[in-house]
Amino acid sequence: MNNIWGDMVQYQGITWHWIIAVYLFLAGLSAGSLLIGIAMRWINQSEQHYEVPTLKAAAVIGPVAICLGLACLIFDLTKPMDFWLILINYNFQSVMAIGVLALLLYTPLAFAYALIVLADDLKAWGLGFLSPISAVLTPMRKLIEVLLFVLAIGVGAYTGFLISAMNAYPMLNTAVLPALFLVSGLSAGAAANSLLALVMFNAGTKDKDLGRIHGIELPVMTIEVLFLVMLFSALYFKGGAAAAALVSLSAGIWANVFWVGVVGIGFGIPLLFMLLPAATRHTKGAMLTIACSSLIGVLALRHFIVYAGQSYMS
Repeated sequence: MNNIWGDMVQYQGITWHWIIAVYLFLAGLSAGSLLIGIAMRWINQSEQHYEVPTLKAAAVIGPVAICLGLACLIFDLTKPMDFWLILINYNFQSVMAIGVLALLLYTPLAFAYALIVLADDLKAWGLGFLSPISAVLTPMRKLIEVLLFVLAIGVGAYTGFLISAMNAYPMLNTAVLPALFLVSGLSAGAAANSLLALVMFNAGTKDKDLGRIHGIELPVMTIEVLFLVMLFSALYFKGGAAAAALVSLSAGIWANVFWVGVVGIGFGIPLLFMLLPAATRHTKGAMLTIACSSLIGVLALRHFIVYAGQSYMS
């Protein structure tokens, strides 16, 4: 393994590949989307008498993203057809087992919440046969929201705990990673909610909830940057093999992914649009560009952490 120049030789020992990075992205997207959607509903409950486009977007993204992510996880298994075994065998000293249990509770609740929020859209989508189930679930909405919110926090952080348990890799084995993944999941969730609300649910650019989501972009991005600084500072001050892992920021393909994908597209483009006049910044095209850039940045971050993190061993 070449830790100095970042040659592609060092990537030959990678255990987790792009499909795991995509799974981590989709799980974080699902959790972040529902956290943002439910939180906005609670904040605006006094002025909300109908299901707003951003909440409808979260109701769609939440279950769809987690199912796609779990499909990635299953296909990555050596024996994908035996995946059901992890649903009946639990070792609670394993981070993965705890995560599987959380996902087992989270996923059906995400679908139940979608049926509640999208009750008025079911017939238009040819899913009217699900309306009786929606009617049964609606009186339990508050309970489902609270449980789903708590589980979404767990799922969002779990994506970081899952790979931070790899003790041999200093970039991965850090307490900062779960917090970084949770916050970046919020960033992806906010972007995806805005994107789908504009495209699928015809939200106007002056929509109040879209404006509120737009307003939290900078604080969330700032926290995300702070966690990245904490991650790299911890590696630097730890020294030895941990400090050597910082070479991933200056050499090799994953340095390009970080600086172009994460910093340039994920942070740079949204910040650039924030400097533009409000009349330009609040157009549909600008909002879609910002949302897509944020999603690309979070996906690039997941790939950087997974690949660069496995490339430098202690």
